Amino acid sequence: MADGIDVLLGLWKEQREADRWTENQRATLTNIITVVVAAGLGFIAKSGLRPSMLVVTLPMMVLGLYGVFACLKFHERCAFHVGQARGLRKKIAEQFPDLDIEPALKAMSDKQRARFPRLRKIRLYVVWIALHGVIAAAGAGLSIWIIVTA
Repeated sequence: MADGIDVLLGLWKEQREADRWTENQRATLTNIITVVVAAGLGFIAKSGLRPSMLVVTLPMMVLGLYGVFACLKFHERCAFHVGQARGLRKKIAEQFPDLDIEPALKAMSDKQRARFPRLRKIRLYVVWIALHGVIAAAGAGLSIWIIVTA
C-alpha cells in the first residue's frame, strides 16, 4: 500500500514541478522581451522617431507576437500538467477518504471565489497575453507612424 501511494505522490509532485518550470519559463521569456523592448524604446526616445528606427519597431512587433504565441503554448503545457496533477490528487484522495482532501479543497476554492468574485474570472494567461499584445501593438503602431510620416 505504501509503495503505491509513494508512486502516486511522486507522479503528482513531478507534474506540479513541471507546471512550475513552465511558469518560470514564461516569466523568463517575458522578462527578456520586456527588457529588450524597453531598451529599444529608450533608443527611440534618444534618437527620435525616424525611418531608421524601423529596425527597432518592427522587431518589437515580432517580439510581442512571439510572446503572445509562446504564452499560449505555456498555458497549454500548464493546463496539461495541472490536469495530470488533479487526476493524481483524486486517486490519492480515493486511497485516503478519511482525509477529506477534495471537500477541503472545494471549501477553500469556494471561499476564494467569494472573496475575489471578479478577479477569479480573469484568467492569468490572458493578462500575460495582453502584455505581449500591447508590445506587438506598440511596435506595429510606431512602425506605421514612421512609414506614414516619412
